[in-house]
Amino acid sequence: MTDSSVALSADEFASLAEIGKGKAQGEIPQAHGERLTNLGYAIRRLGELELTSSGERRLATGE
Repeated sequence: MTDSSVALSADEFASLAEIGKGKAQGEIPQAHGERLTNLGYAIRRLGELELTSSGERRLATGE
């Protein structure tokens, strides 16, 4: 379920950017990680959040 028209709050977008930097799981609210995962922008692998290709595209749009 990825849709670039889904509104992200400024804080959620900041969390998306932190995930994109790697090793950010301790720095973002759990609710943000869960929402970004549910939207298809992130995936949890071996306990770490990583961006999906959809998450990378959303981050590249800057919104």
